[in-house]
Amino acid sequence: MYILSTSIEYLKGVGPKKSEVLKKELKIFNFQDLLYFYPYRYIDRSKFYSVSEISSDLPYIQIVGHFTSLEEIGAKHSKRLVAKFRDNTGIIELVWFKGAKWIKQNIHLDTEYIIFGKPNLFNGKINIVHPDIEQTKTFNKDLIKRLQPYYHSSEKLNNNGLNNKSFIKLTQELLPKVINEIEENLPNYLIDKLNLISKKEALKNIHFPLNSQLLNRAQYRLKFEELFFIQIQLLKLKLVRKRKLKGFELTKIDSVFNTFYKKHLPFELTNAQKRVLKEIRKD
Repeated sequence: MYILSTSIEYLKGVGPKKSEVLKKELKIFNFQDLLYFYPYRYIDRSKFYSVSEISSDLPYIQIVGHFTSLEEIGAKHSKRLVAKFRDNTGIIELVWFKGAKWIKQNIHLDTEYIIFGKPNLFNGKINIVHPDIEQTKTFNKDLIKRLQPYYHSSEKLNNNGLNNKSFIKLTQELLPKVINEIEENLPNYLIDKLNLISKKEALKNIHFPLNSQLLNRAQYRLKFEELFFIQIQLLKLKLVRKRKLKGFELTKIDSVFNTFYKKHLPFELTNAQKRVLKEIRKD
C-alpha cells in the first residue's frame, strides 16, 4: 500500500506545478486520491457518423474527413477561428474561440482527421465548438473498443494543461503502478454470494470500461462497498454507544412502582399508559 501514498507530483506527466493545481482544485495529493477520482460520464467511441447524419440533438459524435479551410472571423472579443470540415457526404463548420494560433499551426489541409465533439445549432446551421482533433494515423484504436471516460475539470485545470485527455493519460500511467497494491476489502463469501467483481477489476473498469456491462458491474461493486462500510460504521457507533451509555440499571421492583400511580396521581391512567408500564415492568 506504500505506493498509493506517493505524492502526486512524482507521477509521470505531473510534476511540481501541476501537482499544486491538483491539490488546490481537486484535493488530489497522492496516487490514491487520483485512483479514486472517478469519471463522471462515459462516451461511446465505437460509432462514426457521416456529416449528412449529424443533427443538433445528437450527443457527442465523431466524424472522419479533411479540413478544407481555416479562417479567423470577427475582431477582439468576438474573434473566432472557423474551419470547414468535409467528408464524402457534406461539410460542417468547426469553431474555436480560444487556441486559434495553435490550431492554425498544427492543422494540415491534406491530412485526414477524426473530429470529436457536440453538434450545436447556430443561426440555422450545425457546427461543433472546440472539438477534439486527432490525425487518423495516430488515433488510439483501443478507444473504439471501449467507453471513453470524462473527468470533471475547471478553467484553471485546463489552463494548466489538465484537461480530460490529460487525466486519461495520467490515469493510464497510474493504473499499472498501483493495481497490484489494491487489496480486497470484502470477504470472499460476500463477493461470491452477491456475484461482485473484485476490487481490482472494479477500479480498472470504472476508469476504462471495456463495455457497458463491465461498467455497470464496476459501479455496482463500488457503490455497494461504500454503502456497506457506511452501514458497518453506523453499527459500530451503535455498539459503542450501548457500551458507554448503559443508563440506570434497576435490578428489582419494589412496592413503590406498584402503588405510586394509584395513590399519587389525581387521575386514572389510560389503557395505553398502563400497557406501557407493564412493558417497563417486564423489561
